[in-house]
Amino acid sequence: MLMLCGCTNAQESQNTGSLKSWVYSQNELEKMMTKPASMGEYQPSQAGPLRKPDGKGGFTNDSTFTVEKIRIRSEGFLISGWLYLPLGDRKCPLVVLTNGGGNIVRSIRSFSDFMAPVLAHCGYAAFVHDKRGTGESEGEYVKTTYDDYITDAGNCALSLSKHNRIDSEKIGVMGASEGGRIAVIAASRFPVFSFVVSQAGTMVSAIDDRLYAQLNGMIDNGTINDCIAELVKPVWKRSFEAWASHDSGMHAQVDKEIRQMRKIYSRSYLPFTRSEMDSLPGFTVILPTWNSLGADYMTEMEHFDKKWLAIFGAEDRVVPTDESVRNINRCMILSGNRNCNIAVIPKVGHVPVDIETKRRIDFDYLIINWLNKNVLLE
Repeated sequence: MLMLCGCTNAQESQNTGSLKSWVYSQNELEKMMTKPASMGEYQPSQAGPLRKPDGKGGFTNDSTFTVEKIRIRSEGFLISGWLYLPLGDRKCPLVVLTNGGGNIVRSIRSFSDFMAPVLAHCGYAAFVHDKRGTGESEGEYVKTTYDDYITDAGNCALSLSKHNRIDSEKIGVMGASEGGRIAVIAASRFPVFSFVVSQAGTMVSAIDDRLYAQLNGMIDNGTINDCIAELVKPVWKRSFEAWASHDSGMHAQVDKEIRQMRKIYSRSYLPFTRSEMDSLPGFTVILPTWNSLGADYMTEMEHFDKKWLAIFGAEDRVVPTDESVRNINRCMILSGNRNCNIAVIPKVGHVPVDIETKRRIDFDYLIINWLNKNVLLE
């Protein structure tokens, strides 16, 4: 079962403090999860591309769209991407797809590579790109920040808005995990975007987001228990705050505290000092996240007024779902945005897979149905 919350009655929710008035009815829910007619006989496989039964016991891969390689300049860097276009010559809505965290191309582009053919088959142009400093895109990955990825997504949209197959009035942005946060902020900053879809895109401060993921990860892998996590949480928070400040004096103070606490607690319970982090070879992979810890995206969201579908897993141990939903509700009340929907999916964690059956859930049906209602048919 999928729980959907629609931010369509902000004043009532503000007065009552209840989210129940924002939940779609069961009938509406079932419609949102029904296979869209535009999918036809095609269906995503568990691992990827669209296909349909060929009547001979096998499958036929989708051939309802073309893929064109495009390079777009953004702040002096060439961003490499692939434009999926439905067959024909009519203008199409465009979805710019953003990437997840890290620099392993296959992993960080997995959501984009999955959704692009689905979108193109259903009548939407889709642009998949390598984020700055990864894959075929220019730039130095370790020097990038979330703001760079946000800017690149916006510049890609601006460039593609001039394409003869793109409907410049219907351009949106979509991403999952880190890409979900990037997508929403890009939609906020760039007028070219009129809608956004985010999956597991955190809506808390960058520091609170890292704190939640760090401690849950340590609990889940058996490094600490819940009790110890609460005891060491303050020093972890101060460590993240030092990174966000870019203040060497603040780092020195926290590092002194860490060394003192190691006399009481196991080193595995506590953060590394700044010098230790700098010497870790694997640290370069997460540097863009650390470089972005000081950004204040939540204040920005208090003015967000674009159409938005936010999807979360109820069991997410990386992104704080409950707090994210509360913050979205609060921000949409402040902004007066009545065009927001939130989907919280039971038995799903950070990736769109049922944690019990281990099978992919039909999040793509939800996305296409939402787009058809809010973009294609508007």
